[in-house]
Amino acid sequence: MAWHAFEQDKAFVTEALRDGTFDYVEVIAKVVETEFFRTLLGEGVLARLAASYPTPRKKEEVPLWLYLASELTLRLHGAAGFGAYPYVLHCGGLLDALSPDRVARKLDPRTGQSRTVVAGFNDKNHYARTTPCDHDTLRKMAKDTAPARLERWFATDVVREYQRLGAFDPAGVFVVDGTYIFVPPDNDRYERSSRLFFGPDGHPITKAKAAQLPREQRDRCQWRRCYRAVTLCHTTPGKDYALRCGTAVLPGRDSETPQVWPLAQRFVDAVGPGVMKLLVFDRGLIDGKTVTRLKRAGVDSLFPLKHGMDLWEDAKLLALHDGTPWGRYDIPRPPAPPVPPERPDAVVRREAARQRTLERTRRQADPEAPKRTLAWLEYKWIEPSTIWESCDVGVSVLLLRNHYANGDTLEWALASTRVFDDPLDMRTAYQLRPAVEEGYRHSKCFWDLTGFRSTSFSQVVNRILFVELAASLIQIFLRKIGRDELVGATRQRLLDSLLPHDSQVALYHQQRFGLFSVYEYQELLLTLREGARRKVLGKTRRLRRAQLRPPERPWRS
Repeated sequence: MAWHAFEQDKAFVTEALRDGTFDYVEVIAKVVETEFFRTLLGEGVLARLAASYPTPRKKEEVPLWLYLASELTLRLHGAAGFGAYPYVLHCGGLLDALSPDRVARKLDPRTGQSRTVVAGFNDKNHYARTTPCDHDTLRKMAKDTAPARLERWFATDVVREYQRLGAFDPAGVFVVDGTYIFVPPDNDRYERSSRLFFGPDGHPITKAKAAQLPREQRDRCQWRRCYRAVTLCHTTPGKDYALRCGTAVLPGRDSETPQVWPLAQRFVDAVGPGVMKLLVFDRGLIDGKTVTRLKRAGVDSLFPLKHGMDLWEDAKLLALHDGTPWGRYDIPRPPAPPVPPERPDAVVRREAARQRTLERTRRQADPEAPKRTLAWLEYKWIEPSTIWESCDVGVSVLLLRNHYANGDTLEWALASTRVFDDPLDMRTAYQLRPAVEEGYRHSKCFWDLTGFRSTSFSQVVNRILFVELAASLIQIFLRKIGRDELVGATRQRLLDSLLPHDSQVALYHQQRFGLFSVYEYQELLLTLREGARRKVLGKTRRLRRAQLRPPERPWRS
C-alpha cells in the first residue's frame, strides 16, 4: 500500500500569500459532511450502490464506493470541475469519514508540522499524490460511463436504495416534468445538443410567431443551445421534500412525452407495485396510451386538459345538461403571521408601519395586481367515462372557473383516473407540480446543475444525475437527523446552517495548506502590500468566475 502526504504548512502559505500567490481558498465545512458520509458508509449505502454501478472498467483500480463518494462531495461543494477534487477533499468532511487505516495525521519530525497522510489503492503512481485517487481518474470514469446505463442505474438501483432507507411517503405522490438545460449557444461541440429559438416565455417559438409579437417581446426572443431533461420526482402532500427518482436527458428538440411511461415503468419494476400511487404531470405530457398503461400498472394519473380536447368538450356538454349545480369555493385569505407576545408595542407599531409602506410600494409598482387576485372559483365534477378514444380506462373530469377580483374569469379542467373523495382534492394534488418546478430552479441556480466543464454528452449526463443524487441523499439524511426545516434549503444555506461552528479558512499553495480563523485571514488580507493585493484580487476574481458564475435565467419548460 502506497502512502502519500498532503502537508499542513501555515507559515509557507502565509508567506506565499504575502507575495500575492495562492492556489485555492475555501471555508472549511466538515461537520455535516462527515456525518453524512459516515452514515452512507456505515449503513452500507455506498457499498450497495457501488455493487450495481455500471462501471466501464474491467479492472477496478479504484474502489467504486470511493468514486461515488468523491462525486457526491464534489456536488455538495458545488465544484466547477474534477480539478477541484484535491481542495474539496481536504477542506470537506469525506476524509474524516474514512477509516483510520486509510487516513492519518502525523507529525513530521523534520519540520514539526502536522501532515495529513492518505492511503492509495495501488502502487502505479511515480509521483506523490494528495488524494486517494487522482482527479483525472474521476473525470475519465465519468466520461467513459455510458449515459443510458447511468440513467438506468439511477432509475432502478438508486430508487431501491431510497426504498431501503424508508424514504417514500405512504401517499405515493409522484410528479414527472421536464425542463430545458442551457449551455453556451455559440459552442456547437456540445454533443447531442440542439439550437432552438426561444420566445419571451422560455418556450421554443417559430420565427413566424415571433414576428407577430409586440416589439418589446420580440426583442426578448433569442437563439439558445440546450438539452432537455425529463425527471420523475417523489414528494408528499405537504411538499416536505422532493426526491429525484429517474431522469432522461435528451437533445433539446426531442419530445418529452415518450419518456413518461419508461420512467414510471422502471420505477415500478424496481420497487414493486403500491409505492407509486398517483402520477401528476402537465398538459404537454398527455398521452392516452400512457394513461392506460399507468392505470393497468396500478398508478393513477392526474393532469390538466388542453383546450379543444374532445374529453374537455364532452365534459362541458355533460355539465350543461346533467342538471346538478356548480360548487363554489372562496379562496381563503392567508392569515397574518402571529405576533410574539414578548414583542414590545413600539416594535409592533414599527412593523405594522413597515408592512403598510411595502403594500403601498407594491400597489404603485403594479396597480392592477390586486385586481388579478383569485377571489373564488366554481367547480363541477364529471364522473369517469371512456369517451377518450386513445385511452381505454375511465377518466373523470373536474371543470373549473377561476374568478378574479377584477371580474375576469378563466376556464380550465383537470382529469384523473382516480376518484377523489372531494373533487377539490384534484386541484390540491395538482398544485404539487409547481413545487417540482421550484426544485428545478433550485438545482439550476443554487446547485450549479448547468456548470458543465466538458462538451461530452456522458459528462453532461453525469453532472445532472449526480447533482440530483446528492440533493436527494442529503434530504434523506437531514430528515434522519431531525433537520427537516433545511430540506428545501439551497446548497449554500445548508452548509452555512449546519456547519456554523469551528469555521476556518483553508488556504492552499503547492500541495500545502494552512488553516486560519476568519479574523486572522481578514487581517492578513488587509495588511498585504499593494502589488500582492492586486495579484490576490485577480486570482480571486478568476476563481469566482469559474465557480460562482451568476446563474442563467431558469426558464421553465
